[in-house]
Amino acid sequence: MVRQTGNFTLRQLDIFVSAARHGSFALAAGQLGISQPAVSDHITTLERHLGHKLFDRRRGTTPVLTREGVEMLHRAETLLSASQSMRGERGTRPVNEKVRIRLSIGSRSRDAYLKPLLSRIYTELPYVELEILPALPASQIAAALDKHEIDLLLYTVGRPPLRLPNSHLLGNVPIHLVAAPETAHLIAAGTIALEDLQFILPDLGVIAENWLEQQLSLSGIHPRRAVRYLEFADVIQTIVEDGLGVSILTEEQVAPALAAGRLVRFGPELEPMRRIMARSPLAPPAAEALERLLIKSIANRTAAP
Repeated sequence: MVRQTGNFTLRQLDIFVSAARHGSFALAAGQLGISQPAVSDHITTLERHLGHKLFDRRRGTTPVLTREGVEMLHRAETLLSASQSMRGERGTRPVNEKVRIRLSIGSRSRDAYLKPLLSRIYTELPYVELEILPALPASQIAAALDKHEIDLLLYTVGRPPLRLPNSHLLGNVPIHLVAAPETAHLIAAGTIALEDLQFILPDLGVIAENWLEQQLSLSGIHPRRAVRYLEFADVIQTIVEDGLGVSILTEEQVAPALAAGRLVRFGPELEPMRRIMARSPLAPPAAEALERLLIKSIANRTAAP
């Protein structure tokens, strides 16, 4: 792209930053009160002044920042911040401005940690519009964060991808083979072979990619019956307590049943799962505030007796 002579404007920078942070020209247009074609025109003009593309744009797809676009985003935010400071506008935020944060979260983490926190999120972060996205295959997580397809990630997974931006390991999540006491007694006595039992496992979907079933194989357990999967871990727990099967469940879920003697652990030790949180390098600043709330909530709930 040929660089044009002349200067770009703060207005063009502001529009570019809004489009980059929202990941959408349409959302940026809505926030700024202008048309989507106007957003596109301003960014095209800015690209011509700079002499390179800031976004990869294809019809019907989300615009994605180029390498030069990522670098320009940080410079543009610095310039806009300095400009606001000179005009005495630092720290101001339009009352009606909303920031969309796309959170990808596993179903159990959603129910256990996000739902109890929602009222606090909307009280302390009233400008946040939270979009809950379905879980991604583990192999796609890093790319989704890098490309700003998601802002935040909170998952409990087997082995997280090796490279995740702004990532936190929030702790291990122990998992156990569990059965009703009567079932465990029959296994120990040799009356029932472990491989003949009906295994009913939580359906972790694409997040864990058959992680639990892999743990059985690695432990030398090869069920003769087809493993059944159910989405709701609490229903699985009830079925197991009734002696209708065995399962692998997280310690945090079954701890009360173990203490009450309704379930017992048996079999080999299994590798724990990991709870991780990661944030896209292109996530809006509000994502970091939401991230802190989630991390604190998880720490408080996991520390509770």
